Amino acid sequence: MVAEITTKAQLTEFTNDANKLTVIDFTASWCAPCQTIKPLFELLAKDNANVNFLKVDMSEGANELATQYSVTAMPTFIFLVGAEEKHRIRGANPAALKSSVSQYAKPAPSGVFSGQGRTLSGKGGSSSSVPTYNVSNSLTATWSNMNPQVKVLIVLGAAYVFFWLI
Repeated sequence: MVAEITTKAQLTEFTNDANKLTVIDFTASWCAPCQTIKPLFELLAKDNANVNFLKVDMSEGANELATQYSVTAMPTFIFLVGAEEKHRIRGANPAALKSSVSQYAKPAPSGVFSGQGRTLSGKGGSSSSVPTYNVSNSLTATWSNMNPQVKVLIVLGAAYVFFWLI
């Protein structure tokens, strides 16, 4: 569910948890790009119950939250973890919005297998000395935000190398 807020006090109610993601959509009823991305924002809110999704309607003009976050364009999406700003998206960019929500959102606790678990050595499940990195989200975000001409160049270069080796 997307909650509509207008004041700093209302925002504080949603940013009490220092580890929880809050996404603020600065929007307006007369803004066509805002209305275009609105269904995606609502779908992300429905699919990510562990994230606070908030909307600040700028149709009436300036707002204290817009001033606090220096919002100069609509739509603008502000990503907060606790009360600290982590990321910002200006404009209606569906790919960036999806990838940013998945990047900053922490999964909701399921209650099942919530412990660390054990390995055959008897140590905790997180005792691996090899670090693991989630490159999938960063590669997806990089590819989706890449210039189409660069994408074509990369694909042609890969095809050239592939056919040269055959």
